[in-house]
Amino acid sequence: ENKVCLWKVNREKKFDEGDGRGTEGDVDNDPIPICEASHIGDVTGLEFISEDHIVSSSSSGTVTLYKHHTSSQTLGNSHQWERLHHHCNKPCPCTCLAVREDCIITAGEDGRINVLNIAQKDPSRTIGKADSCTVNGVIFLKQFEFLTVNSTGQLKIYDLRSKSDDPAQTLSVTGDLTPLQCVDKHPSQSHIVATGGDDGTLGIWDLRQDKFPVSLMEAHSSTVWELKFHKTSPDHLFTCSDDGSLWHWDSTQINSFSMAAINHYSGTGAGSGGGSLPSQTTVNPWLETEIAKNKMEITSLLSDKSLPINSLDITGHALICGNDGETIFTLNLPALR
Repeated sequence: ENKVCLWKVNREKKFDEGDGRGTEGDVDNDPIPICEASHIGDVTGLEFISEDHIVSSSSSGTVTLYKHHTSSQTLGNSHQWERLHHHCNKPCPCTCLAVREDCIITAGEDGRINVLNIAQKDPSRTIGKADSCTVNGVIFLKQFEFLTVNSTGQLKIYDLRSKSDDPAQTLSVTGDLTPLQCVDKHPSQSHIVATGGDDGTLGIWDLRQDKFPVSLMEAHSSTVWELKFHKTSPDHLFTCSDDGSLWHWDSTQINSFSMAAINHYSGTGAGSGGGSLPSQTTVNPWLETEIAKNKMEITSLLSDKSLPINSLDITGHALICGNDGETIFTLNLPALR
């Protein structure tokens, strides 16, 4: 029997004398289980929808809303949407979900998309033929817009305000049908999204301009299962892979490199008599040119490769990830610029 478990990570102050100044900082201890609830099928997605409500998606095609009862420290089944995803009258996996306030988007192997509201027993909308293949990832871009990635390497943007079931925009890699397994958006610039591919590549997309990625970077040696921008330091990105690796991508040096090059070629450097360039010339580092991306710093966060790392999440300086061996890793990230 599978389970959904709620854990707590206690944070404590630690005095560090290693830097010669004797600094004090927060350190996260190992997670402690609080409560659990049974779950039918594999857990394919898990999101907090509020402080005390959690929603999960299942390989059985069902989506479950759990409520955390803080007084008794129990996890109860608040509502279930059964057989949301099915093919030829047989249930099939709900592969992913996304939440925004009381709205839940689900997608699955059947190419179907469901729009749920936590206050309603039935889906408020279903796009039955959203895709002809498996939808592997979904995120909200804005209040009424969401984006999906699928097994033919496409990104599709949908607008909930539209009566049409057709996507408002479709993007893809030219001539490439490599499945995209995961997607995340830049926390402050929602037109910038990152995708992880079956072939281990990291793709960066600008949704305002092209139908193709700004760049495709060779990354892991196998499938990228999940990736996350840091919410408060979005120049930092984290990826985990089927090859057992967990990487930290640091793009903070890209802009300094780009501005130095601009100053050199435009004659605005010291002693040239030129003035300073306006601040708007600074491009988001994730959208910079390929030559600038050579300044990307990539750090492996796990010293020894383990079984496939299938999920990760970040809050503040704490990163947590899990692998196929049911092991949870917690890491304290260094101060991010």
